[in-house]
Amino acid sequence: MDIDKKIRITPGLVMSFIIIAIPAVAWVVGYDFTNRTTLELTGIAMEKISAFAGMSMFAISLILSGRYKILDTWFRGLDKVYIAHRFFATTSIALLLMHPLGLTVSHIALEGSSDLLDHYIGYSGIGVLFGRITLYSLVLIGVWSIFARVKHETFIRVHKWLGVLFIMGATHALMSGSVLSENPFMYWYMVTLAVLATATFIHYSLLSDFLHPYLSYKVTKVKNLPGEIIDIEMKPRYRMLSYAPGQFIYIAFEQFGNSVYHPFSIASSNKESTLRLIIKQLGDHTAAMKDLKVGSSARIKGPYGGFTFNDRKHKKQLWVAGGIGITPFLSKAHSLRHSSQQYPEVTMLHCARTKDEAVDRHELDLIEKTHKAFSYTCLDQETFGIISLAAIAEQVGSLDDYAIYMCGPPPMLRAYEAQAKELGLENQLYFEEFNY
Repeated sequence: MDIDKKIRITPGLVMSFIIIAIPAVAWVVGYDFTNRTTLELTGIAMEKISAFAGMSMFAISLILSGRYKILDTWFRGLDKVYIAHRFFATTSIALLLMHPLGLTVSHIALEGSSDLLDHYIGYSGIGVLFGRITLYSLVLIGVWSIFARVKHETFIRVHKWLGVLFIMGATHALMSGSVLSENPFMYWYMVTLAVLATATFIHYSLLSDFLHPYLSYKVTKVKNLPGEIIDIEMKPRYRMLSYAPGQFIYIAFEQFGNSVYHPFSIASSNKESTLRLIIKQLGDHTAAMKDLKVGSSARIKGPYGGFTFNDRKHKKQLWVAGGIGITPFLSKAHSLRHSSQQYPEVTMLHCARTKDEAVDRHELDLIEKTHKAFSYTCLDQETFGIISLAAIAEQVGSLDDYAIYMCGPPPMLRAYEAQAKELGLENQLYFEEFNY
């Protein structure tokens, strides 16, 4: 996932900020600020607010890492959940690093600079020790993640164990926090957050395969397509995955090791036993897919995602795909072949770099011929660029009756989102920001 993706205002995000702010606000409301020097107040405020907000945000980031279905609804898409998760995780580390700085300022204000070194390395009990281990570990991980060039799988494995640091940090807060010991509301509030975050960490990280059984599939076809795209087909060994078109899975191939699952959109119809993935070579893991061997086993978890074309408010649908963003649309388009129910009129546009890189172009042409409500156009970006919503409206008429579905590179989605706002269509727009 790109780090420059925009965090978006959703009910889930607003709720998260309220949960994060409550303990810091409770401390401000209940604290006696009288008879304090400016330096003391500065240090104490930095120390307490950063600690409460940082730990609350750390807890929320862990909770968001769990693939709970309700989060998909509250954040209006699992892609928005993961963007918020990354934002909260990064910001929480910054806040937690402010905590010892605030302690230093308040220590200097109250006792001077004597014994300052002991403040960081001296032993003051198990609670303080846990706090120091958490702090120094977060600093090391932060520096490592910035400067070390590691594979995505290695980063995921390290990131997975941040839950251990959270548990140590929460133990430090509950054992050493004088405010928490004096304020039952804040104490139980932080305990509740800590328990929920710890349960998520155990549930989705430590015991993931045990508590979330995977489906076993076998690779039956691997085909290299133009534009460094790999077409993979699989058959279930035992039980078949049930999913809605537009959803995605987490998958780990035995050939590459089963410890790290990667997300990919499903490209096949949900009426077929064959599960199909269309993967663009964008990194080490996806580049290795070209060497995937027929017969290799795969572990699959899912399905996930709410990009399922279930809008019922509009009579028509506009699908706009950019590059490899075609995959969720392929799943729905191929499903139309097997559907006897009435479906809204669909206009599909695929902006491919070249027509040779337009996956399933000929199959989509055939669906257009046999399905009266389906219209497909492939646009060559080298010739036409990315068509605007205004230009689309000139071709199909007013877009007021359309639910607009989009999937593609983040810059393309941001451009279309801005255009939708200009045209007053933002409430009709559905999109995914995943790069798979």
